[in-house]
Amino acid sequence: MEDMSRHGDSFATALEAMKASIGADNVLTQDLADYGDPFGPPGEWYRPGAVLLPSSVEDVQAILRIANEHGTPLWTSSQGRNKGYGGGAPRVSGTFAVSLRRMNKVLEVDEENCMALVEPGVRFFDLYDHLRKIGSRLWMSVPDLGAGSVIGNALEHGVGYTPIGDHFANHCGMEVVLPDGDIVRTGMGGMSNPHNWLIYPHSCGPSWDGMFTQSNYGIVTKMGVSLFPAPEVYAPGWFTLDNEEHFGTFLEVLRPLMIDGTIPNQPMIINAVCAASAFGERKQWYEGKDPIPEEVLDRIAATPGFGRWVMRFALYGDAPVVAHNRTKIERALTAIPGGAVSFDQYDGQNLPELTNPHHRVQAGVPSMALDQMTRWYGGEEGGHIGFSCAMPIAGKDGIAIRDLTRNLLNERGLDYSAAIIVGKRSMIHVALVVFDTKNDQQTREAYAVTKAMLEPAAKLGYGEYRSHLDFMDEVAALYDFNNNAQRRLAERIKDCLDPNGILSPGKQGIWPADYR
Repeated sequence: MEDMSRHGDSFATALEAMKASIGADNVLTQDLADYGDPFGPPGEWYRPGAVLLPSSVEDVQAILRIANEHGTPLWTSSQGRNKGYGGGAPRVSGTFAVSLRRMNKVLEVDEENCMALVEPGVRFFDLYDHLRKIGSRLWMSVPDLGAGSVIGNALEHGVGYTPIGDHFANHCGMEVVLPDGDIVRTGMGGMSNPHNWLIYPHSCGPSWDGMFTQSNYGIVTKMGVSLFPAPEVYAPGWFTLDNEEHFGTFLEVLRPLMIDGTIPNQPMIINAVCAASAFGERKQWYEGKDPIPEEVLDRIAATPGFGRWVMRFALYGDAPVVAHNRTKIERALTAIPGGAVSFDQYDGQNLPELTNPHHRVQAGVPSMALDQMTRWYGGEEGGHIGFSCAMPIAGKDGIAIRDLTRNLLNERGLDYSAAIIVGKRSMIHVALVVFDTKNDQQTREAYAVTKAMLEPAAKLGYGEYRSHLDFMDEVAALYDFNNNAQRRLAERIKDCLDPNGILSPGKQGIWPADYR
C-alpha cells in the first residue's frame, strides 16, 4: 500500500489552495469514512487525506491545476459506491479524494431517440426520479443497488438487467477533462455544434471512449446513456434447479437462448446461499463456525423459489412475441432434470408498484433492498468482496470456476455465495466473499482468500473483469501476454497524458513512472 509521506509539505500547501479555489466548505478533512472502503479492515487502510467536492467542470480544472503545481495525487470517484471493490478509497493512502457527487444534474432527456445526458454525480435513483418528474414514458437500466453513479457504473463495466443492461456498451458521447485540464468530447462531440452527439458513438478517426473506462487518463464529466420505450408486456421469469449435477447442463441449454435473443436481458443466476442471503442472515439457517453443510444447503434449496440454483430473467415487448419466447424458454429449461420455470406478467406501459426487488431491478426501477446480501455474517456490519471472472456460457467453465472458488472459500471457513451475470455470449461469475467486518480475523481471511483465487483462476484462463483496489496490481500482472503488453501500453499512455502522475495513481495497476 502506498502512502502520501513523500508529499507531506506539498499536501498542506495544496490543501489551502484547494480551499481558496473551490471553497473551504467543499474541502472535507474530517468524517471521511463515507469516502473510503466501507468494508476494509481497521487501521491505515486506503484512506483519503481530504475530500474535494467540485460542482462544475471549472472546479475540476482548478483542482487538476493545483495538483499538477504541487505534485499531489488525486483519486476520483463519481459516487464512491463501488461496494465490494473498494468504494471510493484511494490506492495511495492520504491522497486527495475527488468526489463528483455535487455534479449531479440530468442535463437532457431525448424522448424521441431514448437518450439522456447526465453528470457523474447522478445516481440511478436521481435519473429515475427525473424521468418520473418530467412525465417520461422511458425505462432505464439499473444495477442491483441504485445508490451508485450512472456514469461511474458504466466506466467500471458495471451492468444492469434490462435489454440495455451492458451500460458502457449502451452509452453514447462523453466529455472528459484530461490531467492537464484540457477538455475533450468524444465521438461527434468533437464538432462544435453536433446534432447527433448522443446518437452516433464514433467520429472520423479513433474512438477514444474505451480508454477512459477503468483507467486514470481523465475525469468524465458528462455522458450520454441509453433509455428504452416502455414495453407492452413485461414478464419477469424464474428458473429453479434443485440439484448441482445438472448445473453444467443448464448453462449449455441457456447459451443458445441468449445468443439468439430469446432472453433479451441480462439474467442473474444465484446459488442457494446467495438466494438465502437476499432475505436474511446466516444464523437463521446455521450457527456453526464451519462452512454451511450440505444438509443445510438442501434445506435452503427446498425453500419455495430457491433451489440449488435460481435464475431471474425477463421478457419485454409485444404480447405475441413475449408469448412465443415464453413457450420456447419453458420447453428448453423444463427439459433439464430438476428444472422448473415460472413467470409473472405486467402491463409495461402501466406498471404497478412492484414489491419484489428482483422484479423492480429488471424493470429499471432502482432499489437498495438487495444490499441485504452483505449482511449474511455480520448483520448491519456485514461486508463483501467481489471476485469477478468473465468466461463463456458453458457447462465446463461454470463447473470449473464454481468448484475452484467454493473449495478455496470452504478451506478458509467461508460459505460459497455466487451470482452469475449472463450476457449475450459470456457470463461473469461473481464469488460474493461475504464476512463480518467486526470480526478482524474473518475480514482478513476474506481478503486473503480472494487474493488466493487470482492465480488459480488465471491458470484456467479466467481473468477478473473488475478488481478490488487491494488486488489491482496482482490482477494486472495476470494479463501477461507478450510480457504484459497491455500494462506496458497503459503505462506509455499514462506517461504521455499525465507526466506528473497526479490522477488516480495505481488505478487498475497503472502507475505513473515516479511510482514504478
